[in-house]
Amino acid sequence: MIELGKKYKLKKIRGFENSDNEYYKVIGFYNFDTVICENTCGERFVFMEEFLIDPRKPDDIYSDLILERKE
Repeated sequence: MIELGKKYKLKKIRGFENSDNEYYKVIGFYNFDTVICENTCGERFVFMEEFLIDPRKPDDIYSDLILERKE
């Protein structure tokens, strides 16, 4: 369960190299599935809750999001 005031990492997307190991602090909730987060620099972001790594499922680090590359 994602909690207010705690820090979380974002899930990774399969097939994409991502070296972002930044933590995002949850500062608010919007609707039933969206969280408002802040990074260490004070920048604010909006994520769907499913994109944050849930501490109850620490091995579930990949998002179900599928991106298609066009060339």
